[in-house]
Amino acid sequence: MQLNFDSAVKAFYIGQKRILDFYSIWPQDQKWKRLINGVLFWHVFGFWILIFDLILILHIGSNISQMSEVVKGFFVLATCIAYTLKVFSLRMNNVAVLQLFNDLHDADFRPNGSEEQTIFGTASSLSRLIYKYYGITSLTALLLVLLVQFVIDSTQLPLATYNPFAEDFGTFGYYFMYWYQSVALSLTCFLNISYDSLCCSMFIFVKCQLDILALRLQRLGHNCDETDEIELQLQLKHCIEYYMRIVQLSGDIETLVYKPISAQIFCSILVLTANFYAMSLLSDENLVFLKFFIYQSCMLMQVFILCYFAGEIAQRSSELPHELYRSNWVSWRRCNRRLMLMFMQRLDTPIRIRTLNASHAFDLALFSSPLQLVTVKMQVVMAKTNQEEHDKITESFYKYQVLYFKILALWQLHPNATRLQRWLHQLRFGIFFGLVAIMLLFFAIRVLANIDQMRVILEVFFMFATEVSCMGKLLNIRLRQQEHENLRNEMHSSDLRCRCPRELRAFEDGAKMAINVRNYYGLMSLLAAILVMLTQLFSDTSALPVSMYEPCNLTTSSCYYGLYAYQLLTEFPTCWLNIAYDSMSQALLNFVRAHLVVLSMRLESLGAAQSPQDDGRIALELRDCCIYYARIVRLRDLVNGFIRIPCSVQLICSILVLVSNFYAMSTNAGETFYIIQMASYQFVMLMQIFIICYAANEVTYQSSLLGHALYKSEWITWNKSNRKMVLLMMLRFDSPLHVHTIDYNQSFSLPTFAAV
Repeated sequence: MQLNFDSAVKAFYIGQKRILDFYSIWPQDQKWKRLINGVLFWHVFGFWILIFDLILILHIGSNISQMSEVVKGFFVLATCIAYTLKVFSLRMNNVAVLQLFNDLHDADFRPNGSEEQTIFGTASSLSRLIYKYYGITSLTALLLVLLVQFVIDSTQLPLATYNPFAEDFGTFGYYFMYWYQSVALSLTCFLNISYDSLCCSMFIFVKCQLDILALRLQRLGHNCDETDEIELQLQLKHCIEYYMRIVQLSGDIETLVYKPISAQIFCSILVLTANFYAMSLLSDENLVFLKFFIYQSCMLMQVFILCYFAGEIAQRSSELPHELYRSNWVSWRRCNRRLMLMFMQRLDTPIRIRTLNASHAFDLALFSSPLQLVTVKMQVVMAKTNQEEHDKITESFYKYQVLYFKILALWQLHPNATRLQRWLHQLRFGIFFGLVAIMLLFFAIRVLANIDQMRVILEVFFMFATEVSCMGKLLNIRLRQQEHENLRNEMHSSDLRCRCPRELRAFEDGAKMAINVRNYYGLMSLLAAILVMLTQLFSDTSALPVSMYEPCNLTTSSCYYGLYAYQLLTEFPTCWLNIAYDSMSQALLNFVRAHLVVLSMRLESLGAAQSPQDDGRIALELRDCCIYYARIVRLRDLVNGFIRIPCSVQLICSILVLVSNFYAMSTNAGETFYIIQMASYQFVMLMQIFIICYAANEVTYQSSLLGHALYKSEWITWNKSNRKMVLLMMLRFDSPLHVHTIDYNQSFSLPTFAAV
């Protein structure tokens, strides 16, 4: 029976696409439809999603001291956060998702012959089966969550949320909140069903194509004699092109789903943890225990199907070299065996659907040992290709940070500066250095005077360690001014200029990401500093916001406000210094990563060689790429010199601060205000380490992709000399770039952050 290809392909996504129509996700052609679609989307997103998230957060915040209430609210909140990110991601990438659906109908993926059609039909049936059974399980969990509470105790709402109305059974407020919770949670459930099963369907489709490719590889060379070598070569090249098309498809799928799925798995882990805790408390209440057990099973299934089918892609692609080896290659000519060898070397690297942490992929290993994953959203914008625009984008990586360094007299003065400017430069540095040094001295005296009182030491230590790392950054910038100025000049080098709008867009992408991280990190740091420094004035005027040596009696207003002003004059400038240095460090790493992306684009775009002139052009372009890579390595070394020592000291101090803060929070569990204050400071310290480790990890990951980018070029058509050059370049690309700490054997990366 002949397979209807288009109908079989639609079975992979049509059911999920219809559910998503209700959320007004997809773009519309006509203006009035776009207007209505936008209104409906923001109604769903605002009223049914964001407000639902808000009342869950309010419930947790208002019951922060009651662990049972926190757990009841948190297991729903974590699910809703992942749901919010999925809706937002679908809306922002709706055109790309529709284009992906169209790509599935490409003729390159059409099965030929009965065996291939059987494989394709089996995959299509499996996709529908996962969609149905996962939907049934999720709906069962939804009904249990909504109805069990009504059966047990009708005076309580099914979910623990903030309720602005009266909670008495039979009142308008009770029925309104019951209806609102039911609809909002149902919307969450249906979107999770459609999105998760859609991701699984895409993974199954890619795995199906790999099965078809494996079948074709096995058939190569069978029933062929010497006269069929030309036809055999065409078949082998067709398999290579087919594989590259599958790699491209899997890359498109990964780009669309890796951020939402990473967030989903992270939130699911939080839900599972909260549910296990709740189940341990409610093991005697059978119906409630059953509700949590079913919901727990649904969460486990949600993580499992995503990891399993993504892992199937990596597993099947790793088997392709064996399938190629099973072909009748022994009787082939030398040219075909050589082509087969190059193809087999490429097949040695399996296709992986990576997580937000590029060193890990979605597979069963991730399911059994999950890692905390974070998300960063990047947006693509248009830009001009001239040098002025390029310099403007380059300057955006460091502009405001260097300006602040100049205000503090840490950055090198212009060679033509006047004597007065140099004198003022030294004066500003001396004042700021003196403020920080005296603050460190006061901290040290306070610690030594109370060496036997652990509580006092902890009160001083968290800010003392922060000031130590700040002093390290201050001295590093001041003492290595010339090296840092060389780094800035290197960033504006003509060898690092973009050559086309596509490269400039990728470069601007990196600048946007660096700016967004800088702004968000700066905002969080300032909020934490305000919470630590200013709230003390309104909560307790008998003590300073930061514990230190007090050279006078605080009971007198002049002494209190004088020391308070001194702490403000010291802590806020050092806070700004931390913001400037850390954000500039991650911006420089993003700058290196952006150039690695540009280099990948150049390697992928190397065209085919149809004539000797083309081979000569490609040889020049390959040499130019080698020179460009050498400049990137030099740039990496300069950036490593900027961040290596201060960030290593920062890493050590942050670990000490985190440990001391956790201890202090555990010993002051009843003080809600203190817990909130320390938790905010703790979050900023974690973010401080994370932004550096994540940016450095991206540099390492992007450099590891250069070999794959070069392989995507049309190297099959090049002459022997160029292919030798490609081999040498790929051998060099096998060693990715690392950003090392003081210990050369350790580098800044997400595994380093996870070890903290």
